[in-house]
Amino acid sequence: MKIYKFGEILLPEDIKVGEWGVVACDQYTSQPEYWNTLANKTSDPTSLALIFPECFLGKDNSERISKINQKMHEYVEKGVFKEYNGTILVERTTEAGTRRGIMACIDLSAYSNDFEQRAPIRGTEGVVADRIPPRVEIRKNALLELPHVMLLIDDKDKTVIEPLIGKGEKVYDGELNMNGGHIIGYNITDTEKVCNALDKLYNDSKEKYGSPLLFLVGDGNHSLATAKACVKDDNPLSKYALVEIVNIYDEGLKFEPIHRLVCGVDKKAFINGFKEAVKGTSETSIIMDGKTITIPFVKDPIEGVALTQQYIDAYLKQHGGTVDYIHGYNSLVEVAKNKNGIGIELKPIDKNSFFDYIAKNGPLPRKTFSMGEANEKRYYMEARKIK
Repeated sequence: MKIYKFGEILLPEDIKVGEWGVVACDQYTSQPEYWNTLANKTSDPTSLALIFPECFLGKDNSERISKINQKMHEYVEKGVFKEYNGTILVERTTEAGTRRGIMACIDLSAYSNDFEQRAPIRGTEGVVADRIPPRVEIRKNALLELPHVMLLIDDKDKTVIEPLIGKGEKVYDGELNMNGGHIIGYNITDTEKVCNALDKLYNDSKEKYGSPLLFLVGDGNHSLATAKACVKDDNPLSKYALVEIVNIYDEGLKFEPIHRLVCGVDKKAFINGFKEAVKGTSETSIIMDGKTITIPFVKDPIEGVALTQQYIDAYLKQHGGTVDYIHGYNSLVEVAKNKNGIGIELKPIDKNSFFDYIAKNGPLPRKTFSMGEANEKRYYMEARKIK
């Protein structure tokens, strides 16, 4: 079963990286000032006109979605895009180092977030159910998809992506806006060796994990779940999703925690209960009222996320309030202050045991980890027609 394919990649001709590329829409969800500043830094054409920052969900959704759909048609009709065969090798350099990935389309019938299905493309985190319907509204009538999905491969011998370094025709090269670092894209049309290497990983995974497992979702669990929900039998293009594939052993790939911001609660009561729920032999930080306090915390990072989320869910259900998921410790400190909330620092998980853990235990608690800080997230560059 071939669960991926190459080609169908769209990029603007004469692309201006700093104008076109913008960060994933699920970042800076509590910082509208980020997106407002970004809007002032970009001009037409820009991928910002084709996405819906989650920061603004709930405010004039239908009108904004309609404008996005119109813009997609406008860009296609004006000939903004050029189509590329093969793959794009993406080289992204930030303070964390250089991370490489390749663009491909994956078969959504091979993807599942249900552990019992043992799908060859597996979700890695519990999905926040109420975040799917708004995304479906955005995607269901869209002409294009612009992915921030990043899939991971378990390629310790570096057989898939690394042999492509230094090859291909450069199709974009420039500085990303908003401290996003530098990005270069190379079009590689001969993908035979890449396919052979991926197919070997797929075949070897059956013995290694007990069932076929080629890709784990690193970023974009909700986006893939949304794409699968939008598959139409009479639309072959909808049955695939464009993604970036990254080796989990890439030195430029860092696993970062996703912190919690709780607002609208009795702070003293919340913290007193939270301390009891998560106490252990390690420690973590709470940011509140302009101060940072240290509290005892469980040692295992995954258990820490699970206990934190369980407590927050139960508390909010009983007492009301809101929770947001914050990428980056500095952002947590900032939004906790600006929103008069409670910032809860969480700890990073070990990427070297990631595949083994998911294969044995299934998805992690929702919003457990992030691949890099917010400004290191995938920027929208490539696009693909989905209807």
